[in-house]
Formats: sequence, C-alpha cells, structure tokens
Amino acid sequence: MIGEEKFIAAIIEKAVEDASYDGSSKFQLKHKVEAIDWMFNPNSEHHWSFLDYCKMIGVAPSRIQRKVKVHLNPKMTMKQQKIMKGNNARI
Repeated sequence: MIGEEKFIAAIIEKAVEDASYDGSSKFQLKHKVEAIDWMFNPNSEHHWSFLDYCKMIGVAPSRIQRKVKVHLNPKMTMKQQKIMKGNNARI
C-alpha cells in the first residue's frame, strides 16, 4: 500500500472506530453519528466520499458495511440516544 492508500485506510478505520463507540461522551457521540451517516446513508451529503475511498483502496463498501454491522453493532444505545436528544443544541 502506498502512502495515500494508507491514509485513506486510516480514515475508514477511524470511521469504523467512531461508529462502534459505546461510551457517553457528547463529543464522541457526535462523531459516531457522523461516521454511521457517512458509511451507511446513501442520502448523506458525504456518502460519495466513503464509496470513493473504498474504491481507491480496492475494498467493496458493502464488505466494510457488513463487517461493521455484524461485528461492531454501530447502533446508538438508549442512553446514547437520550444524551444526543437532550444535547443536540449544544453539540
């Protein structure tokens, strides 16, 4: 992998980490929401870049999405949802 590919892989890896965050930090939860949106929402403003990055490193986006869903559970917990709902204006 060349430098650019390593950088792109690191961006995707960070998004995967953010999507699987299970804590209660408002700051980290904001990143969790953005990462989930970036990887899974085809209507997201920036979803195209996730697709392009995957293509650039030769990985099918669906493969990453499937692994995240199966192994990391990117869903918001009830506690996280309450934190985000109650603090949306301050994030």
